[in-house]
Amino acid sequence: MSATRKVPTLQKAPAEQFAIGLKYESPDLDEGQRIVSCTVSISPSGAGALEVDGGPVIETDIVSQMIKGGTHGEDYYVKFLSVTSIGHIYEDSIFVRVRNIE
Repeated sequence: MSATRKVPTLQKAPAEQFAIGLKYESPDLDEGQRIVSCTVSISPSGAGALEVDGGPVIETDIVSQMIKGGTHGEDYYVKFLSVTSIGHIYEDSIFVRVRNIE
């Protein structure tokens, strides 16, 4: 992600299940630094809402999370709270629109 953060948007069907994620780069993540932990949450939550499947996956400068479900016509924010090897904390979101395939 960059210093000017924009919220990425994607669309999925309720039956789809796939990973979404973020790639961190300079100036957020400098040479030799890495992401060491990540927590993922989704809002809104509740019955029939978009869900995480398993835990987040961290690959040095990339964090990803498998998502599934969701209710047609609903929109969700998938929030990533990532911590770097030097203690920087980043909070980023991906906006997910759930729509049936027509």
